[in-house]
Amino acid sequence: MKNKKSSLLLFLAVLTLQFNIVKAQTKIGIKAGMNLSNVIMKDNDGHQMATQSIPGFHVGANVEILVADDFYLQPGVLYSTKGFKQQNGFAYSTNFRATASYVEVPVNLLYKPKLAVGHLILGAGPYIAYGTGGTWRSDTNIQIGDVVGTNVGKIIFRKDLSDGEYEAYLYGKPLDYGINFLVGYEFFNQLSIQFNAQTGLANLEPQYGGVKQGGKLKNTGFGISIGYKLDY
Repeated sequence: MKNKKSSLLLFLAVLTLQFNIVKAQTKIGIKAGMNLSNVIMKDNDGHQMATQSIPGFHVGANVEILVADDFYLQPGVLYSTKGFKQQNGFAYSTNFRATASYVEVPVNLLYKPKLAVGHLILGAGPYIAYGTGGTWRSDTNIQIGDVVGTNVGKIIFRKDLSDGEYEAYLYGKPLDYGINFLVGYEFFNQLSIQFNAQTGLANLEPQYGGVKQGGKLKNTGFGISIGYKLDY
C-alpha cells in the first residue's frame, strides 16, 4: 500500500513538473495590423484581368509553442479582411471595390534566433480561411437582380453560382487556403512587429450548376502586424 502511494505521489510530481515546463514554454499572444490585399483574376479564356489592391485589417490571437532551440510552432485564429478593386468591374461598374471578411487559421513555424535585445523572427506556414461576408461599393449605380440603381451592397460566398442571392455580389467559394511568409523582430520577449506576405492556393472561382468554370480567382496580399505576448 505504501509503495502504491509513493508511486502515485511520484507520478503526480512528474505530471506537475511536465505541466509547468509546457506552460513555461507556451505563450499566448494577441496581434493586430493592416492588410494590403488583391486577387489574381482570370476569365474563362485564361486572360489576366486588371485589379488593384485595397487596404484592410486583421486582429486575433495565437499560441507560441517551443518545439526545439529557437524554433516555435505558432497556431492562431484571425478575423481578416481581403478583397480588390477594379476600374471596370462587376456589371461594368466604375471603381468597383469588394471587401470580403474571413475567419482565418494560420499555423506558422517560426525561427527566432537571439539578436541584440530581442529576437529575429523568420517564419512560414499554411493557413485555412472561411469567408463570412463583406460589402461592395461602386462609383456608379448598377442593377443587381431586382435592386435598381444602387452603388453599395453585400458580399456572399457560394460554391455554386446557381445558389447565389441575386441582390448580392458573389465573391467566390467560401473555403480559402494558402501559404504565409513572415519576417519581423521581437523586443524583450514580449512586443513584436512583423511583415507578412500571403499567397492563396485555392481557386475561389465558383461552379455553375455543378459544372467547373474556366476562370481563376485567388487571394493574395501583404501586411504588417503588431504582436504582444500575455503574461499568465
